[in-house]
Amino acid sequence: MSDLIGAPFHVHIDRMEREYATQQSIFSLPKKQWYQPSTSSPNISSTIHGLPVGNILGPAAGPHTQMAQNLVLGWLGGARYFELKTVQINDQIHVDRPCIDAANVCYNVEWSQELTREESLNQYVQGAMLIHMLRVAPEFFHHPFGDIDWSGSRGETLFDMSIGYDLKGIQAEPMLKFMRSLMDAEHVIEELRNSIPNRYGLLRDIEYPNRIVSSATLSTFHGCPPGEIERIAEHLIGEMDLDVTIKMNPPMLGKEHLEYLLHDHMGYHDIQVPDSAYTGVQALSECVEMCKRLASFAWERGRSIGAKFTNTLEVLNHRSVFPEENVVMYLSGAPLHVIALTLVGEFRRAIGAEFSISFSAGVDRHNFADIVACGFAPITVATDLLKEGGYGRLYKYLENLASSMRDIGANTIEDYILDAKGQRDQAGSNEVKAGYANTLIIAEETRDNQRYYQQHNCKVPKKVASELRTFDCLNCGKCIPVCPNNAIFIYETPKEKINYVDLAVNADGKMIKGDEQRQFVVEENMQIAIYADFCNQCGNCDTFCPELGGPHLQKPNFFGTRESFSVKRDIDGYYFEKENTGTYTLHGRLSNQTYQLTISGVDEIFTSEQISIHFRDGEPHRIADHNSGGGEQRVDLEAYHTMRVLLQSLPNQHGITPIQVQFHGRNG
Repeated sequence: MSDLIGAPFHVHIDRMEREYATQQSIFSLPKKQWYQPSTSSPNISSTIHGLPVGNILGPAAGPHTQMAQNLVLGWLGGARYFELKTVQINDQIHVDRPCIDAANVCYNVEWSQELTREESLNQYVQGAMLIHMLRVAPEFFHHPFGDIDWSGSRGETLFDMSIGYDLKGIQAEPMLKFMRSLMDAEHVIEELRNSIPNRYGLLRDIEYPNRIVSSATLSTFHGCPPGEIERIAEHLIGEMDLDVTIKMNPPMLGKEHLEYLLHDHMGYHDIQVPDSAYTGVQALSECVEMCKRLASFAWERGRSIGAKFTNTLEVLNHRSVFPEENVVMYLSGAPLHVIALTLVGEFRRAIGAEFSISFSAGVDRHNFADIVACGFAPITVATDLLKEGGYGRLYKYLENLASSMRDIGANTIEDYILDAKGQRDQAGSNEVKAGYANTLIIAEETRDNQRYYQQHNCKVPKKVASELRTFDCLNCGKCIPVCPNNAIFIYETPKEKINYVDLAVNADGKMIKGDEQRQFVVEENMQIAIYADFCNQCGNCDTFCPELGGPHLQKPNFFGTRESFSVKRDIDGYYFEKENTGTYTLHGRLSNQTYQLTISGVDEIFTSEQISIHFRDGEPHRIADHNSGGGEQRVDLEAYHTMRVLLQSLPNQHGITPIQVQFHGRNG
């Protein structure tokens, strides 16, 4: 079983409907952080591969595009283009944990999908269908969205599949099946449609587009032979009938130029690029000639070809976040922004203005408008969404672009490209020519902008001396939005302070109370928990949590099914069961010991592997069962009180949590 486990489709629908009705949020993203353009906003719609799109912004293939809820969160934030996480023939990879270090400059050691191909397909189609519901069936939400209108051009959305990593794997039958299923997803859509509960009949009757993707971004390993890259592109264009974007690698800039920018110009002397990163990399001149050939090849077949700048940069692991066996890690963020813009400038000088360019390297709300002015499309982002605020940062990109357009009187993206850097007189009405000129200007401005230099990107989130524990923390809420998968949630508990003594059961089955006084304390009403099925222990929550220990490690993990609870035996956590009578049982695993607690009327039945005890009002009442093994057995009252609070609190929340939605989905 993979580290990530997607929720059933109907559970997502339940949560979206109920959470918006009660909290004015969807997947914990409040409505105030949704992209809500007014009718007077400039028109930022565009086209990609000749297809209409509400705007050209979206998440890059990575942690924000592999789960259905990720896609919905990105869309609500304003994304209208999604580069789905890279899928390859090997769908049983192992990724070390943690795998993300986004304290300032971002590093990662993840490189492919963490789900099987079948699971990825299901998640991508689920996400596309949920987004389509938001667009065409707002009446499904009993509390309407108000003046938000997603039905027109502002809601047009494109999905792109990222494919890796070599020709043999891409041509293998399982990969061909995966790609064809995304190009015609009718069978998946019908399975998901049939899983929609009868109470949501409106959503069953929607006509969902069968073709999820019509384009692919090609991602190859560093050092992939140029000839193989060209053959893969020809296969995707000629055999699969796809528009194709080829992801370029930063070392194409050349060792001397790249490391001058990285070390001498921007001051990142601690970052070292291994010599192996330059081995076998296609020379820029060779790449240009390949792209020219592929442009002709694509044009003859009625498809399009483009280049994406850039892939992440392979660097030596010089930090303590990742295990030592990860000799290399992959850099993104501020320094890559400068390197990628410099490289794309060199590429455009060599190939000309007409060749299509997409961009993804250190994009944020401050530079997005400039990247738009370069004429790039799409523009994708990953690193910035891992920072505080998460998906809630996206809408600012589009608001800032609209503000920049209003400042110069531009009503369309084409007008903005022409006027952003004063190119209209030279370019006339040719925005492609203007975008080319803007690229060279903006690349130079960016190289001179110190916000990308080391001294401005060396601070790390502050930590305090306190340690995280199961209950109570600073309640800053920083961990919740930085989780790409929406795995962290808030729940409420009553405050309490209970004194108790140790308890044991002797060989004769009699309770023995100790003398030492202990105390169980819950000091805060608001608590943090992890929905373990959505958590891949990437570690990003730990980066931004001010306390020590990591929320994903110290806060209670709740599993969605008995299966996931049983399979992930290396993770402490809990699983709820609900009987038809309304009785709840909480199963727990703490320090390799399993427990269960059932509340039935006034009785609480706490069971460990050897003992079952009835409690009343928090006090041991009688022994229900005992298997001493010939000796005295200790009763873990810390575990009992922990599970008691969780069992009394989680099923009865005022707000909507993933736990409640699971109950509703099973029995509603």
